[in-house]
Amino acid sequence: MRVGGMKYLPLGAAKAVVLRRIIWLVGFIWLASSLQAAGQKLLPSKELTVLRDEMQQLLAANTKADSARVNHLNKLAFALRIENTVKAWQLSLQALRLAHHLHYEQGELSSYVNLSYSYRGRNQYDSALYCSKKSIDLADKLQNKRDELRILYNVVRIYIYKGDYSKAYAANAKGLELAGVLKDEKFKVLHTIQYGLIEKELGNYEQARKYFDRALALAQSDKDYVSQGQAYSGLGDLNRQQGRWTLAGYYYTKAAASYRYVYGADGLLDNQVNIAEMIDRQGDHQAAMVLARKLFRRATALNISGEIARTQLLLARTLLATGHPDSARFYGASGFVKTQHNGLRPEEHQAALLLAQANAKIKSWAEAYHYQLVASALADTLTGEATRRRIAGLEGEAAQKRQQIRVQLQQQRTYLQTQQQELTRLRYHQQQLALAGSAALLLALGGGVLWRYRHRERRRQEAMRTRIAADLHDEVGSMLTQISMQSTLLREGHYAPAQQQAYLEQMSEASRRAARQMSDAVWSIDARYDSAASLLDRLRDHAHEVLPPAGLELDFRADAALATTTVPLATRQALYYIYKEALHNIVKHAQAQQVWVSLRLRGRQLELEVRDDGRGIPSAGRPGGQGLPNMRMRTAAVGGAITFDATGPGTALLVRLPLR
Repeated sequence: MRVGGMKYLPLGAAKAVVLRRIIWLVGFIWLASSLQAAGQKLLPSKELTVLRDEMQQLLAANTKADSARVNHLNKLAFALRIENTVKAWQLSLQALRLAHHLHYEQGELSSYVNLSYSYRGRNQYDSALYCSKKSIDLADKLQNKRDELRILYNVVRIYIYKGDYSKAYAANAKGLELAGVLKDEKFKVLHTIQYGLIEKELGNYEQARKYFDRALALAQSDKDYVSQGQAYSGLGDLNRQQGRWTLAGYYYTKAAASYRYVYGADGLLDNQVNIAEMIDRQGDHQAAMVLARKLFRRATALNISGEIARTQLLLARTLLATGHPDSARFYGASGFVKTQHNGLRPEEHQAALLLAQANAKIKSWAEAYHYQLVASALADTLTGEATRRRIAGLEGEAAQKRQQIRVQLQQQRTYLQTQQQELTRLRYHQQQLALAGSAALLLALGGGVLWRYRHRERRRQEAMRTRIAADLHDEVGSMLTQISMQSTLLREGHYAPAQQQAYLEQMSEASRRAARQMSDAVWSIDARYDSAASLLDRLRDHAHEVLPPAGLELDFRADAALATTTVPLATRQALYYIYKEALHNIVKHAQAQQVWVSLRLRGRQLELEVRDDGRGIPSAGRPGGQGLPNMRMRTAAVGGAITFDATGPGTALLVRLPLR
């Protein structure tokens, strides 16, 4: 049934009208009382008030630039994120600068999280995504899963507002999974609400309603007023998008009732504008105009651009409906400029339509025609964007469903494998007598294979121990001998203080090199570092430790395919020690300015190239040097190949080692 051109639930015409009036009256009374209370500074919940006041007192009492001040700034910014977004943004920037100065990474993480929320609230989505990426990197580095969960929630909101529903769907799935791992019921509810918001934007209204209803039931059972408010707001947006103004106003009013436990009057502004817009949509333009004027003054005082534009358009709409086209044109023009500056395309389209209608009312036909053309162009743009976003969102949703299907198929395969194993076990019991002889034979063969395997493994371990012993003897042993001799000379006291200090510095440097060699030896046999990614990190770190202090520039490159490659232990050991020897030779003998390091995959071989722009290898070689022979020996030990090229400027070392 339709009443006043609008579609309502099948309650009968009379009942629908009565319900509409009752809901409108409740919303109007509540909104009026809220605006009246705004002059008396309606406070948020007791907990947030106490937190805000406590943080302000601590900041005033402690002006020392330390990590405690960073934490207080961040906590205060979080408490003010809804009530005073500008102040929260300023506090977050102050905390970030101080945390960066103190090298306090947890403080930087909290500051970036707060900034991402602030930028989202100000419709600066690119800045919000930048801060979110920085905070995710820090949370991953610090293994802070709780803050990562907060960041993912905000990232989903940003992608929804940007219309990137595919990315929003993927980020929300990740956030919901993490909330399950952390057993965080609040964020489970919030991510369920965000599924509803995504489905609403994709036009899947029934699915969106199910998500909102499920989240609302969970939030009510936990007395989570923030989640209740968000669920009610989602239901309000859903009905608004379907043109059900009465139900939308009802849910917005319920959302406001929930938010009053958490936010003050300033934090309720967006919700109050929603209610005023629904009053206007239901035909009471005069009441909506009165409320719009009050809300416009509030939005202007708070300097919230999006709400200023919305209230200006609401004033323009109500003034036009009540016969004031000149005033409507004034507010419509102001709102049009505001929406353009803030990138609010749907509101810009509404403003253009209002200006076309207002100019037509006062017979300014040229202006009316101009804004009608603008509105038509914006409508085409919005339609194209909505179609593109919906297609992308549906593709993302389909990808997620395909993933779910793959998981289900894998579960079914696992189940079938279990059944097959059980069937095999039963057959085995039936045939065990007939297979007893075969089992004995297989056992003997298996014993022989096991013996050969253990024998080969023992030989491999002995060879590995020999290599490690030789490395430690050559490198660490000589350094320890040097430290021992120098300490003996120092103990005898035959040297002047300046020479003693020089010997002490030499002993310190030798001990550091010995510790490094021990670390290299342990790393080279640790199976946890068999990945090429770990090897690349080790090679890159060593190059940065050796080359820049010696005044050499480094160009380090590696194939992207190496990130998923596993490197055998022997190959990893040989490559690393050859690489170290090559850099050592460059620093000591090459007189170079630039070093190029490159790692590539060549089929089932790992290729390392080290080049410099130095003086090259002398044709006669260096007498007594063991660096190049050691490289060749290590290469041959793993079945690889090594070449040296000194024909061009500098020297090029090329090593190919097997990955089998």
